[in-house]
Order: sequence, then structure tokens, then C-alpha cells
Amino acid sequence: MSRKLATIRRVSALRPIEGADMIELAIVDGWQCVVKKGEFAIGDLGVYFEIDSFLPSTDVRYAFLETKFIKWEGKIGARIKTMKLKGQLSQGLLLPAMAYPEIDAVEDSDVTEALGIEKWEKPLPACLGGTARGNFPSFIPKTDQERVQNIRDLFEDWGQHTFQESTKMDGSSMTVYYVAKGTDRYDQNAKPDGEGNMPDELSGVCSRNLDLVEAEGNQFWITARQNQIIEKLRALGRNLAIQGELCGSGIQSNFEKFPDGFHDFFVYDVWDIDAQAYLSPTETHALADQLGLKHVPVHGYIVLNDVGQTISQILDRAEGQGINGAKREGIVFKHVDSGFSFKAISNSYLLKHGE
Repeated sequence: MSRKLATIRRVSALRPIEGADMIELAIVDGWQCVVKKGEFAIGDLGVYFEIDSFLPSTDVRYAFLETKFIKWEGKIGARIKTMKLKGQLSQGLLLPAMAYPEIDAVEDSDVTEALGIEKWEKPLPACLGGTARGNFPSFIPKTDQERVQNIRDLFEDWGQHTFQESTKMDGSSMTVYYVAKGTDRYDQNAKPDGEGNMPDELSGVCSRNLDLVEAEGNQFWITARQNQIIEKLRALGRNLAIQGELCGSGIQSNFEKFPDGFHDFFVYDVWDIDAQAYLSPTETHALADQLGLKHVPVHGYIVLNDVGQTISQILDRAEGQGINGAKREGIVFKHVDSGFSFKAISNSYLLKHGE
């Protein structure tokens, strides 16, 4: 499922900013962002662009952001990120819905594609780029968690439920999968090679978006081989995809502060390819242990209302130290058996690293 970067949201509150005559804070769901004073009234609809939205310079409506334009993947535009203005945290961009007559401004509708908005992603270093063998497998979902600020009625719906709480590690998303010959998923997805021969199995290593060719120097494959992940899945005899974070030196500026030359894979999800469902958090942790793989740090199993009853409290909880004592990216909450999950990203982390 692609991320909803641009959506129609309703302004629930407006707050003054001390010492500012021209700007104020607008509240949309769990987010707050700085807007021009008088541009919105409470109850108005706006187009809300989330953090990491890339807005094209070819649209004159974003000309006011020209000083922030960057070049990304051959295109010029503005990347939306967290910032502080007059001492106030501003996350995202909110513009009046009436400025977009080409869309149907229905509250909560996703207008990302209609407005040509893309998700900005940090360019991969050479050791992670690799050569694509193909697109990310269609029978495995890409990993992405909903941000807590986007979940309405979170505490009303889930406050009494138990969640696994874990550290959100800052690395590069990595998936390793295995499908045995003779199974339904193999029959549905296997293709002959150039000589008409069918593969002995379906297996591979993926970055966030691509199924990668095994090549010298590619850190995804190096780490998968070092941990013998495909071999372990083959021995297990189950069609599974192990998903996690590849961390270490040279990856995401190594915000996790691992020593030079260190690289490893930290499991956070296991997808059952046959059942087309994720294993529960406890099953995932147990399987990682069984396979001798590292799991992201688990803080414990908590009832949501016991640790917070507002989004602000959950965001405060996201602050803290990561695996090596550096500021952590945030925390992830996974319901123990329903598949529902969300993340809370540390605001101080976002500001520190320009996110």
C-alpha cells in the first residue's frame, strides 16, 4: 500500500504563536503546522502534505517554496520536513483546498496521485544500490507503519488492548524471502529463464522497492549470506518473507552509531506467503530466535492506555536512546494478534537529523 502523502483534512483548531503577527498554528488530526494567519478558519478543509512529500517545482502553487527547492532523482521541487518556526514545531504543509479546483475536496480523501506528489527518499549509498532483478515481489507487502498522528480514535478503539512496544531502528528496509517449488505460490509466480528452465525455488533479497541481483559489494546480499537467511528458510520448509532493518556503517549516516565495518539485519516482521498474513509479534520474535537472527529491541507488552491516553504522550514516549545509546528514531506498537500497528517518531530526532 502506497503512503498517503497528500490528503484532505479538516482544521480542528487554530492556536496563536507568541510574538508572531503573520502566522499561527493549525491542528489537523494529530499534526500541527504553521500557516498564514487568517488563511484558515476552524472547520475549513485543506490539502495536508505529510513529511517527506516531494512537491514539484512545475506547479506554480509551490513557487513560494522556491528557496527550499532541491534536485532529487533528476527533478526539482520542495521536500516537506519537520522544522521549528518561532519556537513552534511545524510538521507538514497545509494549503487551502480551494486552491485545488481540479480535485474533489472530500475529507480524508487521498489526493497524492492526483497532485503528482511523490515520497522523497534518501538516495541509497553505492553498497546498497545494486542491480534490480525485478520489482518488489507482488506476493509480499512493502513495510511501512502508519504514524500515530494519523490515527483518529486510537485510544477509544485500542486503549484497552495489549501491544508489543519496540524500538524503531534507523537503517535501510530489507526483505529476504523463500518459496518452495511445488507450492501454490511457486506455481503462481515462477517464470522460466531464457532457456525455458524453471527455477528450483523462488528466493531473493530485496531493498525497500526492488528485488536485487546478487552482486559483489551489495550489502543487502552480503548480510543475507552472512546470516544464511535463505538457507535457514529452506531448511525450515515454510514459504516466508523475513523483513527487517539493515543497519551499520555507511547506512543512513549510521545514526545508530554502530562501529566501522559493522553491518547486521534486525528482524521486525515475518510475512507468511501462503497465508498472506503477518505472524503475530510474539511468533515473529520466537522465529527470529529460532533462526539465530537479531530482532529489534522489544521493550515489553503493554496496555496502550497504561502508557498514554493522548498522542502527545505517545510522542513523548518515543523520545529516548537507541540500541547503542544514540537518540532513537522512535518506537513501534504492534497489537498482539490483530495485525494493527503504528509508529511514533521522535520529534527531537526529526529536528536533529533534518527529517
